[in-house]
Amino acid sequence: MSNIIEKDEKSSTAGKEINSPHDRMVEKFLQENETARSLFREYLPKEIAELVDLDSLEYIKDKFVDENLAKYYSDLLYKVNFADHLQGYIFLLLEHKSTEFRFSSFQLLKYMVQIWDRFLVNNKKARYLPVIIPVVLYHGGKKWKLAKRFSTLFKFPVVLKEFIPDFQFQLLDISHEEDEEIKGNTVLRILLMTLKYIFKPELKDKLHEILQFFLEIKDSSSARDYLFALVNYLVSSPGNLTDNEIHESISEVFSQGGDIMATIAEKWIDQGVEKGIEKGIEKGKWDVVKNLLCEGLSIDFIAKITGFPTEKVKQFKESIQGQQMAVPCHR
Repeated sequence: MSNIIEKDEKSSTAGKEINSPHDRMVEKFLQENETARSLFREYLPKEIAELVDLDSLEYIKDKFVDENLAKYYSDLLYKVNFADHLQGYIFLLLEHKSTEFRFSSFQLLKYMVQIWDRFLVNNKKARYLPVIIPVVLYHGGKKWKLAKRFSTLFKFPVVLKEFIPDFQFQLLDISHEEDEEIKGNTVLRILLMTLKYIFKPELKDKLHEILQFFLEIKDSSSARDYLFALVNYLVSSPGNLTDNEIHESISEVFSQGGDIMATIAEKWIDQGVEKGIEKGIEKGKWDVVKNLLCEGLSIDFIAKITGFPTEKVKQFKESIQGQQMAVPCHR
């Protein structure tokens, strides 16, 4: 079975740029096959997990959520082998809303139909459609109480039941898990703890604990990349944390991080954000601004930590976008 999309130029969502901070964070954390395996190993029902060969799991970089809904949803697709060497997919939909949505199963059905449609385009001789396990990761403030079966969206006499399509999605309601019950590898726990508290006032107290997980990541380059995805999500999320609180928590954790965290610290602090401000070195500060823009941090947050006016940072961003070949982003 081939990937469902090879070169589907007609698709408006395949290969689309990921613009929202929550999308960038989710994509960064869960595009790693090992982290996705950890998620499904820990949270799929045992009888389902036993049928899935998680060692075969492969992330597929195709997007199905409509652009006008990207503010509320992130989606990830994984190809897997089931028992008897059958191939299929796990489709993960993350709801970035503070309350449950009655028609989530309908949203899932639309995306599943797209997956099947593209599968048939790329597998002309297929006799069967691949099984798709739909999974919803929810982290809203209210506990999910709605039905997960698609047929419950209809009101119909029993005699019409055979005309109603039906399936059920697997729900992961992470916001109501106890902290000690949040399982998985380090990267997954960072993601799930962040999602659990992002809508809650307790986030301020939990941020230090979340950041401490970074000390367990041995690859400092990977840890740095995860950090910047997380920070951009935090500063772009409404309400619970100020830029100063984020900056102070990160600075405190990094200062205790030893050699492993030194690379992360110097990426933001040691490479001139604070030094440039203290010494007033204009060029050094603008080099820092460019590096932070390259990492996807928001204009407001960069202005806050560098001391530059927001409008100046905005103008600088526009100028380097217009001459990317002259000042490329180095990662």
